[in-house]
Amino acid sequence: MAELIVDYHAYPAPRLVPPGEQLSLDRDFLSGGTDERISRAPNAPFLRHMDGRWWLVNGHDQLTVYVVAESRRFTVSERCAFPLPDGETEVRVWDARLRMVVHGSATWEIPRDDSGPETMIGLDGAAVKVALLLGRKPRHRAVLAAYYREYFTPGIHAPRPLDRMQTRLCMGLTSFTALERALNEVVTEIWGEPQGHRHELPDYLIRERLLVAADQDLVPHRLCAHRGPGP
Repeated sequence: MAELIVDYHAYPAPRLVPPGEQLSLDRDFLSGGTDERISRAPNAPFLRHMDGRWWLVNGHDQLTVYVVAESRRFTVSERCAFPLPDGETEVRVWDARLRMVVHGSATWEIPRDDSGPETMIGLDGAAVKVALLLGRKPRHRAVLAAYYREYFTPGIHAPRPLDRMQTRLCMGLTSFTALERALNEVVTEIWGEPQGHRHELPDYLIRERLLVAADQDLVPHRLCAHRGPGP
């Protein structure tokens, strides 16, 4: 079992949390008990070692974690828990920034039952078809990278697609046609129809590694205020 290292700017040295201890991200820890806008335990989120790894457990508030190794942001909803991966993870809670690092945690595997057919998300072979489509039409990949920029950018809010105007400015386009075409064609390859599944598309592309953080380098940022990947 691995201890957790919590590096928080209000403390002169990182805090070491052994597996047998639970650390509440509450008013006392984050503000020395002075900020009344922050809840006290047990209402505050906390870190706990369970089933061989560390978890961020949320009770009542929406939290955001940014996993450095994956260059991706995740939202921890109310009454949910997030398993912290090995390596560096940034947590945003109560408008405070914590940098947490897990060292040498035990390997954790989800039990599998191979007795039945696998759950399918999208049509059979859809990931391969999308990969071929993006290979034939590389501008689709760049447009989608611009559109889903927030999914690869750390921050406190849940990620969402850029609005169409901002995407057009990032790509230096004169219309919205390229974005609509990219969305329609990719969604059709996955689900067989161009509408009805757009809200599922970013998670599908990221999960299947069809869109990765490195694709942000494809966005030219010609007419927008962005200078490149990142905030």
